[in-house]
Amino acid sequence: MTRTLTIDGKAVTARDGETVLECALRNEMSIPHLCTHPNLPPFGACRMCLVEIDGMRGYPASCSTPVAEGMRVQTNTDAVRRLRRKTLELILLEHPSACLVCDKRELCERYRPKAEKAGCTTGCHTCNNKEVCEIRVLSEQLNLAALPVAPSYREMPIERSDPFIDRDLNLCILCGRCIRICEAHHDEATIAFVGRGSKTRIGQAFGRSLVDAGCRFCGSCIDVCPTGSLSDRYAKWRGKPDAVVETTCVFCEAACALSVSSTRGRISGAKALRGGVPICVLGRFALPEFVNGVTRLTVPSVRVGEVLREMPWEEALERTSRKLKQFTGNTFALVCDTTSTLEDRHLFERFVQEVMGSAHYIEIEPDRRGVSRAGLPDGVKAALMTGAFVESAELDRLDFLIVQDCYPTAISEQADVVLPAAVFAEVDGTVVDGDGHFRPLRQAGKPPGQARAEWRIVTELAGAMGAKGFDLESATDITRELGTAEAKLLPERGAAPAAAAKPGNRRTHFRGHRIDERVRGVRYLPVDNGAVPVTAAGG
Repeated sequence: MTRTLTIDGKAVTARDGETVLECALRNEMSIPHLCTHPNLPPFGACRMCLVEIDGMRGYPASCSTPVAEGMRVQTNTDAVRRLRRKTLELILLEHPSACLVCDKRELCERYRPKAEKAGCTTGCHTCNNKEVCEIRVLSEQLNLAALPVAPSYREMPIERSDPFIDRDLNLCILCGRCIRICEAHHDEATIAFVGRGSKTRIGQAFGRSLVDAGCRFCGSCIDVCPTGSLSDRYAKWRGKPDAVVETTCVFCEAACALSVSSTRGRISGAKALRGGVPICVLGRFALPEFVNGVTRLTVPSVRVGEVLREMPWEEALERTSRKLKQFTGNTFALVCDTTSTLEDRHLFERFVQEVMGSAHYIEIEPDRRGVSRAGLPDGVKAALMTGAFVESAELDRLDFLIVQDCYPTAISEQADVVLPAAVFAEVDGTVVDGDGHFRPLRQAGKPPGQARAEWRIVTELAGAMGAKGFDLESATDITRELGTAEAKLLPERGAAPAAAAKPGNRRTHFRGHRIDERVRGVRYLPVDNGAVPVTAAGG
């Protein structure tokens, strides 16, 4: 059932069950608001969304007022603007706000658009949330020019003892979004309002850490925070991204839809494409740190004598192809796992069969922890591996080993050729989720150094060996050759994935690599047997 109402003199049609605010926003009509959020039910606490409605006493909150047939709403009268401005002034009494009312603000913004890194935030110029702060937007909309009372800085220490999240309660305006999203997503809130009166703050019961309080580290609280009070420790100083790509998480078979952001081609953050259901700690926090690791393989290397020497791609492939021609037939094997895209694996199999004439294409399905293990068939003397999937001792019987990977491993140290591979959100392609559905993988950032997509490495190696039919230009060409059904994102879920509901269910490995060795925060979270993951010394 629809209803017709008038907002600021414009006739609009409301959907059944909509509030005035929802109707206005859907019709591209702005009403300032703070405590409400698209992923949260109406709350009516901040009083920033006050409006005037004919026939209704006072100034109702538009976020909690349902629409009615014939309703006449005014959102921008002088009285409403005055009330909003007074409300914002009160909200800012304990928030570092000098920059918001500074008469040099416009000049400062012109010459210092980026926030300066600082231990404590004393104003917008030292706030990591500067470029996306909702308080700044409201202050501009309401022409905030002065505060009636000097702000009082709370002088609370910045909380950095928990993984992934920095919390600066000096910036908190007590909107309650973080508490409500935690309860909405997990049926109980890890955090709550603690204390009373001017001592009220966001915290955990009995002063526990987030880890001890059972936080799932889904990051939903960061996503809804309107200030810089809660921030992603890895991404906080990278500012507003210059590109955002919708892609799929490949850390596990849940294949959650992600919104991956990047700055100047470097992946800086990831979050759920839709915020209605949480994603796990790996999908929310692990991707940027994993792909941007300082030890990533970035240049091809070929063993010369006893050492691996860096070489240009053309020379490395030429040397590899010349040596590989000695191992055609079943003396050659290729080992990969299903974290590679369908397109990659299709080319791998074609290479094994058509170029090497071998029957030993070995594709591994990772176990519930993401561990992929395989053995080499008898008679194999040369192998190409896309990860650390075979025990090092088993490699001693090989005469030639090619490793195509993203990070060095004990296996790559034994290899004759090491080729740097692009992974995850650095490539285009298709993956298959745990239910057998095709999900798209889209490139969101540039691979490091000279790393290349796996399918491209194989096509160029095939070309160097004189093979025909491998002159493919893109992952799309391979998808077309495969003839698979259209891949679609999974933005909406009925329930959270297992690892989002309980972080101990998460995978511990990706493509033979321990995730906790590449992503620092993960090492502090126990797995479901109650043990804290063992980490490499100094890793």
